[in-house]
Amino acid sequence: MTGELAPDQAPPPRLCYACGHQNEHGLHMQFRLEGDRTVCDYTPCDFQQGYPGRMHGGVVSALIDETMGWAVYHAARWGATARLNVRFRQPVYLDRALRIEAWIVKDRHRLIELRSEIRDESGALLVEGDGTFMRLDGRIADEMSDLARRSGRSDAPEVVP
Repeated sequence: MTGELAPDQAPPPRLCYACGHQNEHGLHMQFRLEGDRTVCDYTPCDFQQGYPGRMHGGVVSALIDETMGWAVYHAARWGATARLNVRFRQPVYLDRALRIEAWIVKDRHRLIELRSEIRDESGALLVEGDGTFMRLDGRIADEMSDLARRSGRSDAPEVVP
């Protein structure tokens, strides 16, 4: 088998609701590292509305969760959300640029504790999050790394003991 897959065989990373670039209904989040933080710049749009003019809280929670997941990924780990807490400090308005950051607070091998924030263009804190990710290893991590590589990611983490 070659590394290239037919479009109808696209693995889940391409279809991920939060970061999948082939999910027409997804968020299309893109991430980068800045020091020890994973960062995403994002502007919500009208179809993510909850109350008029404001982003739906469930979508806001997805932004926090996915950014924390990528912080785990950037630390060369595979993980799954075990616990997620989101604190809404101010409304998240549509069509206004956001900066989402996440970072690892404590890596306890099987459990990874993280924090996350969403700020607007002025730097005002809108949302805070904290969570725990359960580390995936062994066969599951191997499968995830293989799937990521086959979907075109050259930075897929290897299993870290």
